[in-house]
Amino acid sequence: MTLEASAPIGLPGGPYDPPHARLLALAAAKWAAQPIAVLAEMGIADALADGPRTLADLAAAVEAQPSALRRCLRAAACVGVFAEQEDGRWSLTPMADCLRRDAATPIRNWVLMLTRGPMWDSFGKLAETVRTGRSAFEVAHGTPLFDYLDKDDAFREVYESAMGELTGELAAELADVVDFGRYGTLVDLGGGDGALLGNLLARYPDCRGVLVERPRVIELARPRLTALGVADRVRLVPGDATAEVPAGGDAYLVKNMLHCFDDDTALAVLRRVRAAGGADATLFVVEAVVPPGNDFHWAKLIDIEMLADNDGRERTEEEWRELLHAAGFALDRVCATTPPQSVLIARPLPG
Repeated sequence: MTLEASAPIGLPGGPYDPPHARLLALAAAKWAAQPIAVLAEMGIADALADGPRTLADLAAAVEAQPSALRRCLRAAACVGVFAEQEDGRWSLTPMADCLRRDAATPIRNWVLMLTRGPMWDSFGKLAETVRTGRSAFEVAHGTPLFDYLDKDDAFREVYESAMGELTGELAAELADVVDFGRYGTLVDLGGGDGALLGNLLARYPDCRGVLVERPRVIELARPRLTALGVADRVRLVPGDATAEVPAGGDAYLVKNMLHCFDDDTALAVLRRVRAAGGADATLFVVEAVVPPGNDFHWAKLIDIEMLADNDGRERTEEEWRELLHAAGFALDRVCATTPPQSVLIARPLPG
């Protein structure tokens, strides 16, 4: 496999472009996003995994029209995703490599989730959300996001796969800042296919785990946990992780779930965790934390996804502190991990 150095990225406009050109580049981001999504969907990165290929060879491999494929490749290459070599062959760049299905840090399903029909269409209704507060996704599709997932098998598969991407990497980072060996039982609420819990248990052989997820997702977790060699140490609990919180955990993990809800719903979940965990259980909340000021931060943009797609929101550190306190927790510290995530560590308040 050959990886070309990524080209300088033109979007969102060069620093010396006039303001109107930089603004146009931001508004025209779909000109780059959709070609990249098309190339991801067609498996171009997988087709280049063994090395550079000519356009004709590549087009034949993925059953594409050569001229149209080249135009999408050229658009993606100008922002650093794929590269055309001097001999005309196409190759992977470090960013393009992340689109492979077996990449070390895959984001293929994230790209597809954000740029394909359901979640793409909701952004066309964002003005309705700003005017009325009603979810743009519900306006666009007539049903809330999580109800929609129950009806669209193909999109649900992409969505659930995206939620599992990058999680193994996060487990390693968490283990570097927290000694989970001190916790006998880790309870993961809404832990998807078990990637986070499973990777933590693989590192800490004396710990046991509990995974709470919807029945369909639980079935995805079984092979994942088996592959990690920890299935015999995990109790699987099919159910709604917002309502069913098993008691007796020494630590509770809540990753990218609370940002899907408004404050009242998130508070109700946190109170259930506080009641289930008792006086000594530590809470680990994995979310993007919104910093102050005008500087770029992923959390400020992810917050718009939450605004469009459901009733959720990203929160500042102070907002998290207040929410946790209302639920009976004291925020101990916030540890930054690979963007956009941070880990909020909270302990039960006395009483």
